[in-house]
Amino acid sequence: MTSQLTGVLQAVQSFVAKGYDREYRVKDGNLVDLELRSTLDPCAIRVDAALRLESGDDGEDASNIYAITDPATGHKGLLIDAFDVFDEICHRDLSERLVANRETASAGDQNVPSKHGLRKVLKKEFDHDPYRYVLREGFPDFPACPFGGDFSMLGFDTAEQSYVWLVTSIIRDPRLIRIPYQGEGVISDE
Repeated sequence: MTSQLTGVLQAVQSFVAKGYDREYRVKDGNLVDLELRSTLDPCAIRVDAALRLESGDDGEDASNIYAITDPATGHKGLLIDAFDVFDEICHRDLSERLVANRETASAGDQNVPSKHGLRKVLKKEFDHDPYRYVLREGFPDFPACPFGGDFSMLGFDTAEQSYVWLVTSIIRDPRLIRIPYQGEGVISDE
C-alpha cells in the first residue's frame, strides 16, 4: 500500500469517525447527496474541512477531500476529488466554497510507481507519447475505488490495454483525449 493511499484513506477514515458518513458527488456541476439523490445548495453548505494532498514536482498530482455539513438536513459527508478537477467541473459558487479555506499537505508519494492500485503515469512519460493514453469517463469496468464509491473517470493505456492513474497535470493537458462511455456495443477506435 502506498503512502498516498494510506494518507488519503487515513484522512477519510478520520472524517468518517467524526460522523461524516454521507457520500457527496459533483454531477452536472452541482453537489449531490448520493443517498437522497438531491442537490445541495452551494451557498447553504458548510465546508468544515478541506484538505489538498499534493505529490510530484510542483504539485504535479493532487487529491482533495472536503468534509461538508448540509445545515438543511443536518447530514455530514465527504466529497472526494481524487483527480483535482472539481475547480473545472463545479459551478463557480460551489468551487469557491470548496477551496476557500483549503489546507495543503504533501502526500509523500513522489517516488511511488502506483496510486490506488494503478500504475501511475507521470507527465514526462505522457509527453513522450501523449496519444498512448486516454481518459475514460463512466466506464462500467473500472476497478474498485479504495474509498468505497466508484471512480467517475480513469486513465487508460491503449498500448497495454489497462487502466492507469494519470497525474493531475496530464488530466489538465489539452492533448489528452477524453472518451465518455456510450453503452455496450459501441466500438471505440482505441
